[in-house]
Amino acid sequence: MKKLFTCISIVILLITNSLFSQDYNKNAFLKDYSGEMIITTQVRGERNKAILRGTEANKNREFVLKNYTGIQPSIYPAWDGGFWPKKKPNSLKEFEIETKYFDELVNWGIENEFHIMHHCLIFPNKYFPSWFSKTNYSANELELIIEKFISEVLNSNDNKNKVDVFNVINEIFAMGKSGNYRVDGNEKEDCKWMNMGFEKDMSGLEGNEKINDSHPIFVRKVFDVASKLTDAKLEIRDFNIAFGGKKADGMYQLIKHLKNTGVRVDAVGFQCHLNAGLNYNYENLRKNILRFIDLGVEVYITELDVGLNLWGQGGNHKKVSDVIKTDSDWQWFFEEQNKIYYNLVKTAKEAGVKIISDWGFRDDIPYGGWRKDQKAWMVNKDYSRKGAYYAVLKALYLSLIHI
Repeated sequence: MKKLFTCISIVILLITNSLFSQDYNKNAFLKDYSGEMIITTQVRGERNKAILRGTEANKNREFVLKNYTGIQPSIYPAWDGGFWPKKKPNSLKEFEIETKYFDELVNWGIENEFHIMHHCLIFPNKYFPSWFSKTNYSANELELIIEKFISEVLNSNDNKNKVDVFNVINEIFAMGKSGNYRVDGNEKEDCKWMNMGFEKDMSGLEGNEKINDSHPIFVRKVFDVASKLTDAKLEIRDFNIAFGGKKADGMYQLIKHLKNTGVRVDAVGFQCHLNAGLNYNYENLRKNILRFIDLGVEVYITELDVGLNLWGQGGNHKKVSDVIKTDSDWQWFFEEQNKIYYNLVKTAKEAGVKIISDWGFRDDIPYGGWRKDQKAWMVNKDYSRKGAYYAVLKALYLSLIHI
């Protein structure tokens, strides 16, 4: 029986290789080689990544339909026609949530049989209207806001049954790589939700594996509220965690704590805003993916782009012109960009990542976000394919025949 099973396995592998080894086609589309992994792109209700309105919406829709199996609707509480009122309500009873743009994107996704990955419910202060950051709400009031906000977004348009993944919490760890949490009262780190208090760590981790002695209560509350409303996957994400380190350890500890206290957490998202010229350890990425999978959560690459390293100390960030001065500099950048896209996608897919979502696909567009002039994405302004597109296409293809 064992020999028979081995023979059958060999035959399956030979058939798999025969299906793909001769079939690589540079004119194929991304989803042609994505296999069981879901490949999505960030979309918004208006402005730069609009697919439903605007002068270039038709072309954007055409590109998305040809290349992706999912979309990631991103509408922020304070930006791009966001959920929250622009002016402070007189009372929490008058707190009205506007979900129109998000609902439209969800419905378009359903019509086109897309996997739908939502972004996001709870952020640090900078994503919310300024009146929220300036108001001293009590812990009970913050809890009421959480319940109202989440319930309205999920219940509106029956989103709770239409969306496949809800990104419940985003970027609650401090800006650096310490693995500690954000605080309220620091402009760059502000997170009003921390005022709901902290609870003792129940992860069971000790020594260097234990980054924090306690965890924000609001995290458990947000997941509990969402889990009662929907069976969709519930995800938490952050940046600077993909390749391991203390911040990744902090996320690992938090998820283990939540699971040990009965909270449903289904997935962790690795933001991957990567930079040309940095040396990324893809073996560390692979190991990090596997340890989170072993923890019992799915792993997603949630915000993939590859731009320039312009970060400076104390907010003194560089400009593109400080780094790129000649055509040769751009050539260097594109070669580095291609390598990073290829290695990241291939490693992630082969390690078992369930979803890869880019953070946009087209360079040089108005309102292109914080990397709008860095040429960080896979196609040019005219939708022609860059080397980065072919790098991702080849990585997806090769991962299909990976043994």
